[in-house]
Amino acid sequence: MQTLPTLKKSTQKGFTLIELMIVVAIIGILAAIALPAYRDYTVRAEISSAIASLTGQKTIASEEYLTDSTASKPGDLTAAIGTDTTGNDLVTLTAVITSASSGLTWTCGYKHTTSSVAVKNCPKKTT
Repeated sequence: MQTLPTLKKSTQKGFTLIELMIVVAIIGILAAIALPAYRDYTVRAEISSAIASLTGQKTIASEEYLTDSTASKPGDLTAAIGTDTTGNDLVTLTAVITSASSGLTWTCGYKHTTSSVAVKNCPKKTT
């Protein structure tokens, strides 16, 4: 009696080209979504950091105005956003005298040349 040759089952070693192309496409789509969102978050963080750096100056100016009846309204306080050293990207806090009893309120505005991010309670300046 003759024996039939046994077929050896081949095992797959590695990925096919189409599987690799699908993975690359998925990573590309995720990057296209994530990078603009990351850029917005970093700009918001830079603006928040600039505002936080002005709080000490704001407190000093407010205390001086409220304790000294002859003091004039404080001038604008400015801080650079991020690592900008040209003065193009700035956060500005402006003192507004509301009434003699309530003192000062501060309004915030910022100028950022490369982003149109909206920051809560700190509108973007057009000039």
